[in-house]
Amino acid sequence: MTLTQADSRTARRAASRRPPRRGLMRRVAAGVAGIALAAAAVYVQQNFTMSYEQRTSFLTYKGRIGEIVETNRFAVKVTSVSAARAVDTVDFSNKVTKVETSNLFLLIEVSATTARAPVRLRPSAPPTLLTEDGRRYRPTDKVSDSLTLFNKWLQPGFWSSGVLVYEVPEDAVPGARLVFNPDTGGGLVDGRSPEAEIDLGLSGSAATHLISQAEEYHSLVSKSG
Repeated sequence: MTLTQADSRTARRAASRRPPRRGLMRRVAAGVAGIALAAAAVYVQQNFTMSYEQRTSFLTYKGRIGEIVETNRFAVKVTSVSAARAVDTVDFSNKVTKVETSNLFLLIEVSATTARAPVRLRPSAPPTLLTEDGRRYRPTDKVSDSLTLFNKWLQPGFWSSGVLVYEVPEDAVPGARLVFNPDTGGGLVDGRSPEAEIDLGLSGSAATHLISQAEEYHSLVSKSG
């Protein structure tokens, strides 16, 4: 059989249209590698990456009223808990005003110190009152911070004391705990930041007694003076 010039040109054109086998294999290998990397990334994300809640959760140290709860960044102690139907506050001119509630003011006396640098409690991230059913209460805004622990510096080697005032319904008292977590990290979100959860000793009977013995009026101004 004789190969003509036309046949030769046709064969060359057909060969030029066929992709080189080596290039095809490289593309197949690259595709397989890409799929494997994507699958590995998904596995790592699902199994090893912490959720936002995990990254911002605190390491909790637990204790009871009267005990020192010590963490690696601060130590805190609740010395007493009382209740009142009315308290007082001051304005910017130091005028004293009586404030009342249809609920209950829970007055928690707290002492605290830090391990390293001086810090102050932040109103944007305050200690909270945690109820038995999971509700959280921030300190009342009816009382000036100047009369409470918010006005004190927590310092290494020294204990600072003050009151935290919460306005709560009576059903929040049984089983209530104080969650104390001063900002010792300079305002940065740090999943290693500790918090202290302190049982206030308000079992059913203790809570009933506290409520029944609530003062009609408790002066915060005279206590801070």
